[in-house]
Parts: sequence; structure tokens; C-alpha cells
Amino acid sequence: MYLRVSLTDRCNLRCVYCLPEHAQFASTRATSGELRRLMALVWAAAKVRKIRLTGGEPTLCDDLPEFVAHARSLVDVVGLTTNGVLLEPMLPQLKVAGLSRLNISLDALDAESFRRFARRDGLDRVVSSIRAARRYGFAPLKINAVAMPDTDYAALVRFAAWEGVHVRFIELMAIGEAKAFQARAHVAADEMRRRIFDAGISLSERTDRDEATARVWSIDNHDVGECSVGFITTVSQPFCATCDRLRLSSQGRLFTCLMDNSGHDLLTPLRAGDEEQVKALVVAAVAGKRPPATFVRHENMASIGG
Repeated sequence: MYLRVSLTDRCNLRCVYCLPEHAQFASTRATSGELRRLMALVWAAAKVRKIRLTGGEPTLCDDLPEFVAHARSLVDVVGLTTNGVLLEPMLPQLKVAGLSRLNISLDALDAESFRRFARRDGLDRVVSSIRAARRYGFAPLKINAVAMPDTDYAALVRFAAWEGVHVRFIELMAIGEAKAFQARAHVAADEMRRRIFDAGISLSERTDRDEATARVWSIDNHDVGECSVGFITTVSQPFCATCDRLRLSSQGRLFTCLMDNSGHDLLTPLRAGDEEQVKALVVAAVAGKRPPATFVRHENMASIGG
């Protein structure tokens, strides 16, 4: 199994598809020690082979390197998903702690569009973090962009080719803030590729490089190992049948699906000192993992970590 751990539901951006301008965050959450213990128990009960740390925004956590080191003590592959605004100064510590994979969110490459999507400034710091991550040897290095009608797909592909990184376009899902406009704002992967081709960029499908959640295309005349374009088709071509993801929230709830609106409370039995009950809940949750009945999540994306 693949475990994604949301270290916090808080974020320093207010992306239009994720959080409202005046977001309300959880009043209580698991302590760092409790969350690390839950990570270990889920790992043991579900035979977790890979861990990714997410948020909210995980770089808001002062003890992020400790979380990376703890995850690395459990599995060989530890990833981080971040908006990159605060990332650059933390990169040396994260590298030493054992971080092996890095995904950085980037929805636009000009300051005005970045501010329109994120409702905050920070483009220069995100780009600087991407370049610093390359210098520190993070590979594969991916940038994630949520697909919107006014996304400049060609610009992001050219950026990926120039910088030697991988870009992944994520179809907009009906989650939290996006529920109100997802139906009219959704851009399918076929349409994204059409816009990229119309901009004069030639892509070639690479089924041999497909990932668990992304269909991968190479940029012609570029090494697919250094840069590629991926399309995460959660809406137009769901991949639920092959999903092996579990999500642990910063409130200590385990979710077996991104569209799971209830989850399983692991924090209460942990605080009661019943670790065997925690593991039993995890085993039962994994056994009951099923594709969602509907592709709608009521809470915002930050609360579960994407």
C-alpha cells in the first residue's frame, strides 16, 4: 500500500480550487508524536511500501525533517508534496533526513496568473525552490498543475522541458471549493493535449512509462527520463480499480479513498493505549476499500492532503 500523510490542514496559499479566502482550519489535531506513531501502526498493519508527506502545506511544520526521517525509517521511498513557497531553505535538511521524491505545485508561470490561482504572491520563490531542488539532486522532480480553463498548458510544458523536470496536469475534481464550479471548469486530458499540440509542441504517448495515476507522454526531442508530461485523469478516466492509496489526516483519521467523506478514527484508540485496535481498524479499512459511489468530496482538499 501507499500511504499519504497530511501533516497539517493549514496552508499559506488560498488556491481557488482548494481553500476559501477566509478558511477555517481544524481546532485540534494529532500531536506530532501521535501522528508519527499512527504512521508506524498503519505501516505495520497495511504493509505500506511508500509514504508521501502532504498538507495543507507541510513546510509550515517546523518538525518536517523529523517526519521525513521517521518515514524513511519505515520505508525506502519517501515523497513530499508542497507548494514550494517556503521550501528552498529546508531542502538541505530534508535531503539529509532521507527525502527521495519531491512534487511541487505550480499552476502558472506569470505573476498575475499565479496570484489569480493562489490568491497570494510567491511565484519567484516557487521557481527558485524548483531550481534549488534540481541542484540538490532530487529526481524525479515533478511539478503539479491543476487543470483549469485558463491554464497555460504550453507554457508549463516548455518550462518542464527547459528546467528538466516532469509536469503533471491534474483534472479538476468536485472537492471542497471546486464543487461549485467543477462541472463548467473541468478540462479533460484530451483537450489539454489538443491545446498543447495547437501551441506547436509535439508529444508522444509513452505507455511504457505510465504511472499508477498518470498517463505519461514524452516531449519530442527530449529524454523522457529527464522531462515528461503526465495527465492525471481522475474524472475522464478514473483509475480506482488499481488504487492502493491510503490517507492519514492530521486529525488522525484514515481514509481509503479521496472521495471518502467519513474515514476511520485511529486517534481515539491510540490515546486510549489500544494500539492493537488501531491496527485492527486499519486492516478492516483496507479490506473494505472500494471505488467511490460518487466522485464528490464535501471537505476541502487541504483537510485530506490530496
